[in-house]
Amino acid sequence: MSRLNKSGINCLTETQARALADWWGGRYHQELSPEGSGITRHGVIFKASGEQDQEMGAFQEIAIFSLEEAQALEKLRDVVNPGAPDWIG
Repeated sequence: MSRLNKSGINCLTETQARALADWWGGRYHQELSPEGSGITRHGVIFKASGEQDQEMGAFQEIAIFSLEEAQALEKLRDVVNPGAPDWIG
């Protein structure tokens, strides 16, 4: 189960982040919370398809650290891959 942070956002658990990284072909990432609370955040980072940073010459990365971000990204999947099975219950 995700845990709610102070701003009312459901943080991904380590298990959720690792599963999404595997599902999306990204990489699991953990970091300390930017609020300085000492809490570890779990997320997934992957390259955005086709979006390249012109100044850096590298592909943009997307970082997902909350259930809300993951669900928003999941809603876009129907456009990219219609009929794919859902992973969010």
